[in-house]
Amino acid sequence: MSAKKTPKNIVACIDAPDPDNLVMLVALFKLFKGSRIHILLTGRPVKMKATKKHQTWEWEREGSIRAQEVSAQRVKNFLKHFGINHVRIFNGGIAPRTSVPHHVHFKEYYKFNDVDPLEAVVHSELEPQERLIHLMLKGMWSVVIGAPMTGLYEILQRNPEVADHIEEIHAMYGTWGKTKLLQFEENKPRKKQFNLANDPNAGHAVLMGLDCPIYLLPTEVTRVPEIGFKTAQELWDHLPSNDRSRAIYQLYLYWFDAALYPSKELNPGEKVYIHDLCCALSLDEKLRNEIYEFAPIDIESIPHLINDRFSWGEINMKQSSKPSNPERYAGLEVTEKGKKKYLEVLYSIFE
Repeated sequence: MSAKKTPKNIVACIDAPDPDNLVMLVALFKLFKGSRIHILLTGRPVKMKATKKHQTWEWEREGSIRAQEVSAQRVKNFLKHFGINHVRIFNGGIAPRTSVPHHVHFKEYYKFNDVDPLEAVVHSELEPQERLIHLMLKGMWSVVIGAPMTGLYEILQRNPEVADHIEEIHAMYGTWGKTKLLQFEENKPRKKQFNLANDPNAGHAVLMGLDCPIYLLPTEVTRVPEIGFKTAQELWDHLPSNDRSRAIYQLYLYWFDAALYPSKELNPGEKVYIHDLCCALSLDEKLRNEIYEFAPIDIESIPHLINDRFSWGEINMKQSSKPSNPERYAGLEVTEKGKKKYLEVLYSIFE
């Protein structure tokens, strides 16, 4: 597997408002202290003041952009708990679809106490994409993705030359279809992964169109019971006792109340999983080899056309005996030693 041990430049692609993304960012700043790290924030399509009666396709662009602005301020405020006071956040667009009901999003966006939403909308924290493009054209970059690939896709559409400046990609993306996913409605296929399902065109373009090595961390390595927590309180108990831990605990409380608790009947035994942390761990070659078992894969197809709509969110991939060209790898499982190491790293980044 070809990947540099200490990347000089990192683009972290996140979406809003999952706290998983915030944990991933903290890990990147802790693990790669000598690197230049920029954030590409993709907003989710939402409908303001939505009820359970609203369909996921009934979203409004203006409200979604306002919510994205709130999330940008939220990211900056959260990182200040860790002494990270100067970060650049770039506009990663709005994902075209969402599989999370709007009423869940609404509660999740506004039930937090670290920012006034109106103030955040007035004072934009998002920089335009073209500024990030200028930066990326001046060097080589590693990309970590805990979101739909909307932002990266938009940048590559705007200037395809950026592709020549991406050294590697590590993405929380896809599933082998061997693990149960969080369900908001009954009778929904479980092989569909959130990030891919919400922008299948972007996923297809990046995974099938770039020449750099790409490491996929599917749900089989993020939804492992031994690295999950029954409640937000259990997560907090695992972390060091300080203000930084309390800040993330509060956000997971909102997530638990908005999404996990209401879907308890559909998801008995569901835990709090910190999915996006895996991207930062994978970028560190030593941690990647210690925590995860990876295998080279061949990607046969990624459904993304209208006629494929019932399969959006799936990757048709198979394990290979040797790396493909371009190189593609996927996580198979978390090793037994890796489960302990994962929890140790999670603890250490909040110290």
